[in-house]
Amino acid sequence: MSAKQKLSPLRSRRWIFPRLLAAFLFAGSPIAAHADALEDGARALARKVAADGKKDFGLSYTWENRSSVSSSTSERMRAAFEEELERLHTHLVLAAEGHLWILMTEGPSHINLIAQVLSQDRELIGAVAFPKGQFTAAERTGTVLRLDRQLLWQQPEMMFDLARSNDPSAKPDLMLVLGRESLSLYRWNQEKWLLQDSAPLPHSKLPQRDLRGEIHLEDHFFQFHLPGIECDGDARQKLSFECEERTGIWRADFDPRLPFSLDPGRSFFAVDPHYIGPKKFSLAGFFSAARSPYSQEDLQYPTTVAGVDGHTYVYLDENEKEHVPESVERLPVEWGSDLVSLSIKCREGLLVVVASGARDHTSRDTLQGFEVHARTVAPMTAAMEFPGPILSLRNSTESEAMAIAFNLTTGNYEAYRVTMACGD
Repeated sequence: MSAKQKLSPLRSRRWIFPRLLAAFLFAGSPIAAHADALEDGARALARKVAADGKKDFGLSYTWENRSSVSSSTSERMRAAFEEELERLHTHLVLAAEGHLWILMTEGPSHINLIAQVLSQDRELIGAVAFPKGQFTAAERTGTVLRLDRQLLWQQPEMMFDLARSNDPSAKPDLMLVLGRESLSLYRWNQEKWLLQDSAPLPHSKLPQRDLRGEIHLEDHFFQFHLPGIECDGDARQKLSFECEERTGIWRADFDPRLPFSLDPGRSFFAVDPHYIGPKKFSLAGFFSAARSPYSQEDLQYPTTVAGVDGHTYVYLDENEKEHVPESVERLPVEWGSDLVSLSIKCREGLLVVVASGARDHTSRDTLQGFEVHARTVAPMTAAMEFPGPILSLRNSTESEAMAIAFNLTTGNYEAYRVTMACGD
C-alpha cells in the first residue's frame, strides 16, 4: 500500500530578523560596557525612540530581559531609558503588554538592546550593542540555563529512535518506535501506551556494523531513514509504508543543498561518491551536525560537526556575496559523536548540546550545553548525567531533542525528551 503523503525532512531555518538586526547593531561602533556606559547605551536607545516620530508607540512600553544580564543591571538600564524619554518629553508607562517592546538579547559577542513596535510586523526602531566581555561577573548572573529531560519510553529491545504525536486536544495520540528489526505503532489508551501494530524493517544490501536510524512523525504520516534507505508511510489505522534506496542528508541539522550522504555500509555522512560538481569540499566525514544562525562577525553560517576522526569542527559555508571562502576550524574540545542545536526563549540564537563520554557502551554519558564560536567554546549549562551511554541524539523541534540511551542498571533502552530552560 502506498504512503499517502511524503514528509519533507525537518530543515534548519535561516533567521531573517537577526540579519535585519545586524544592520542596526553593526552600523556604528558598539558601546563600551563600563559601569555608567550601560545607562548611556539605554539613553542612546531612548533618543532613537523619541526621534522616530513616524511610528505610533501608544502610551506604554514593555521591557524584557532575555540575556544573562542580571535583573538589577537590567533595571538600572531601564530606569535610565525611561528618564531619558521623560527628559525628551516622550511619556511612556511601563506595562506588561506595552505598544513599544524593549528587548535585551544575547549574541555570540554582544548584549543587544533592541526597540521594536509591538505589532504584527515587529518593526525595528533601533538597537545598541554592548561588548559581552566587558560586563562584570556580577552584571551577568541574571539568567541561569539548565538542561531538562523527561523519560518517554523504555523497553528491553534495542531502538534507534522514537516519535510521538498529540491529538487536537494536546493529549498523547500516536507513538512510533524504530527498532533494529521492526517499526512498532502504539496508541494512547486509558493513561498508557498500547501496542497496535508492528512491521519488519527493510535492510540495506551492504552489511552495517553500527546501524543507525531516525524517524519523524507529523499527524499520522511518518518518514524514517536507515543508511541508504528512506521510507514514507501512514499510521492512521495500521502501519503501511513504502521504501526506496536513497542517499543524501537526512539529518535535519545540515544544509540539504550540500552533497553529503549516508550510504549503505557506512554510519557517517561524507561527500556523496556520485557527486560530479566542480566544488571541492574541505569537510571530512561526520556523524552529526548542529546548525547555527548567521554570524555577523564571520559573515557566514556556522555549523558544528562531530568528525569521524574524533575531533569537533566548525564548518563555515561559503559567502559568495561577501567573498568569504568556505573554511573549517577545529575546536579545542574532546566531545562525542552526537550533538544538536537548541533554541531557548531567554537567549538569542542557538546553543549546541553535546553528548560526551568514554565513547563505549560501558560507561555513563553526559549532555551539556555550549555556546560555540568559530574557534572557541564556552559551557552554558551544567553537565547532565544519563544512566548509561547515549546511543543517538537528534532534534525533534528547534527547542527539543530526542536522546536514546542504554540504562546500564536495568538493561533497558530509554527514550528521553531533552529541553533547555531558563532559571535555576
